[in-house]
Amino acid sequence: MENDIPMLQSIRKTTQMGCYGIKTVIDETLNRPFRSALRSQYNEYEEIFNEADRLLKERGAQPKNVNPMAKMGSAMSSKMRVRTSSEPTAKIAELMLQGNTRGMIKSMHNIRTMGVLDPKVSCLSNRLLQTEQANIDQMKQYL
Repeated sequence: MENDIPMLQSIRKTTQMGCYGIKTVIDETLNRPFRSALRSQYNEYEEIFNEADRLLKERGAQPKNVNPMAKMGSAMSSKMRVRTSSEPTAKIAELMLQGNTRGMIKSMHNIRTMGVLDPKVSCLSNRLLQTEQANIDQMKQYL
């Protein structure tokens, strides 16, 4: 299926950025339940990332990473916003909600525009979408 590789690349980049974002801010809060929620989200992103990576390699495609400058800019911005906030946990939750919302929009757009996909790719794409929604629901309580 012609759009399998672009979809997998998008899934991989989205989850890579999610993992990186969580790693960037997790040490900025002392709230144990919140840190546990972030670790859980990180693990889910990592599983989806690894599956996208495996499926890409299975198809003979070279996995593409997020632009290092985009990652660095995001990290610097996030750390600055959290450290200048009077409520670091709430600020991190807000940043996570924003990232998850962007991920959901991208996923929904890809699902709508890329058409018919291999069932494994389609399943992984839907898993990412469900994960983004679950993450949003989880972060709301920390605002």
